[in-house]
Amino acid sequence: MYEELYCPLPDKGRYLERLQIDAPKKADLEQLNSLIYANQCRIPFENLDIFELKKPISLGIEDIFHKVIVKKRGGYCFELNALFLSLLKECGFDAYSCKCRILRRKNFIPPSLHQGILVKLDGKLWFCDVGYGGPMPAGALLVEDSFKAAYCGQTFRIACADSYWWTVSYASGEETEKIIQFTTMPQEPVEFLAPNEYCSKNENSVFLNTRFVNRRTEHGSLSITNDKFTEINNRKRKERKIQSPEELNLILKTCFGIELPITVHLQIS
Repeated sequence: MYEELYCPLPDKGRYLERLQIDAPKKADLEQLNSLIYANQCRIPFENLDIFELKKPISLGIEDIFHKVIVKKRGGYCFELNALFLSLLKECGFDAYSCKCRILRRKNFIPPSLHQGILVKLDGKLWFCDVGYGGPMPAGALLVEDSFKAAYCGQTFRIACADSYWWTVSYASGEETEKIIQFTTMPQEPVEFLAPNEYCSKNENSVFLNTRFVNRRTEHGSLSITNDKFTEINNRKRKERKIQSPEELNLILKTCFGIELPITVHLQIS
């Protein structure tokens, strides 16, 4: 019934070509970090199927591959991390999905509506994520209390919250912001069907009510939130309001490589 969730990656070479990276020579931390960084740079986080097109989101590996690799689109966590997990396994990594919840800008305990990845390397566990809009580290984080790592000028910490949850925090200057929590218990693909259904269809879901598009760049990031376009380059931030559907389409094409069907009427507030 759920066989499509467990299909092997259709074409590892084509995925790596999309990432503009060679196949890993061995499954180690250096190669893992290279794959994470390339994925964040080349494949945008975006919810346009949900926000603009009102389309259901399939979690079948072949469907995600067709959308993200063949059609050169992006996706959100349940798509991007599921596909990336398939790539990691094809490249020889011992990896599995984990359940997460987003803490950023929340003063309450939210439901678990995010999918992450855990990788076992030399007896240690590493957390990684290519399916969150940011900030998220451009490399793996060791699942060890008080672990700290810096990637691309951004510093992240991991802390043991209790016997079940681990917390990832983002450090900016002297301030630290909790971003995400995850568990180390392995999760099957079927466990994400219900969260995906909520996130893509429920009227209270942020993905139905807010347009998100973003990707990492060599010196920062590019993002769209509703009708605001933001470019961060060498820590300098520029923002502007998108004035028309035509301008939005142009930004999607030139900055993110996304071309939506010509019949789509893009929403601008």
